[in-house]
Amino acid sequence: MRVVEHPFSEFLRQPNEVVAELEEHDVVLRRRNAPPLRLSDASRDDERAQAFEAVTRLLRNLLAHSPVGLAGAVDDVFPWAMLLPKRDRIAFVDELSRTLMAASVLDNYGPVAQLLREWRATAEVHADPRLARRLRAAIVADGVLVRVPEA
Repeated sequence: MRVVEHPFSEFLRQPNEVVAELEEHDVVLRRRNAPPLRLSDASRDDERAQAFEAVTRLLRNLLAHSPVGLAGAVDDVFPWAMLLPKRDRIAFVDELSRTLMAASVLDNYGPVAQLLREWRATAEVHADPRLARRLRAAIVADGVLVRVPEA
């Protein structure tokens, strides 16, 4: 879908003209010193959410019936996943599919972005043995010892 951009001030001056564009595409309103806003037809957003949920269910089903096939697809989409040890790659695929399912049910996709950032950072650590050694080293600091949380 095509997205058009307008300054927020244009929306304030000519709201009907900007809103009329929503029939064909979403509109992003650029603001000074603030994040942009996105205007979208609610029914189009509902359709996106339904499509996302369907794809998520499909991926979860693929994981159940063909974990090797899904793992291969994940490696193609996220090439950095190949740097993860086998046990971590399996955990990543499972966690990704579960998080996608939860995100689609809640209509909140922030956890998916967070999960991808965290696993990518993990892959970066595995790719750099010097960094991995530094992170495994004990931290020398003053203060109270914090116990490892129980699983």
